[in-house]
Amino acid sequence: MSRWSDDITLLKADKAYQDDEGAWHEGERTARRVFCNKGIMGLMTMAQLRSSEVRITGGEDVPEVGMRNMHVVYIREVDYEGEDQVIFHGKEMDVIATTSEGMNLKVILRERLGNDG
Repeated sequence: MSRWSDDITLLKADKAYQDDEGAWHEGERTARRVFCNKGIMGLMTMAQLRSSEVRITGGEDVPEVGMRNMHVVYIREVDYEGEDQVIFHGKEMDVIATTSEGMNLKVILRERLGNDG
């Protein structure tokens, strides 16, 4: 996997903070663009999601989703800092799982739906 022919924007929000007057504020969201390779979202990846072979982000169970709104990308493991949202091909997506594959990371994405927060 030497050819890095695509890119993805990794989004990370700073932790929420409370000001001197007691009001809570969302942290500022930062974006980093890194190279990636698009993978194939197939039945094997769905089977991995339903098993314990991948690390589910946020400690949650895998949401019941279909393959059509999910994507797989490979990025260098050193480029990933635990981001839970990305922009890929102009769409904002959630990172639902990651798994290490050598020096690369397989990142499983789900498109954000209209009612997702």
